[in-house]
Amino acid sequence: MKSEVIKSVFIDEFERNKRLVARYTEELNSLPKGALFLRSIGNQRYYYLNFREGKKVVSKFLGKEDSVDVEKLKEQLEQRKKLKDLLKKIKFEQKELEKELKK
Repeated sequence: MKSEVIKSVFIDEFERNKRLVARYTEELNSLPKGALFLRSIGNQRYYYLNFREGKKVVSKFLGKEDSVDVEKLKEQLEQRKKLKDLLKKIKFEQKELEKELKK
């Protein structure tokens, strides 16, 4: 009796984790990836977003220092980092739940 209740809780938690993984993955895909980089050329300063596409590092030009919403971009990059950390923890938890459910 008791083991059935515990197994039911594990199954519910496993399903919840699957939904979270799907939601976080979708949210990650909507956020920019990479790192913000400020480059000075002459007297002007320009922002670039550096990120990887496969094995290549890509620098995407964003614009002059005063024309780019840097704070918004920094918040989005920080949000992406937090989501990646959460996703990693949830996937680990999901693997542990799978092991327990197979017993």
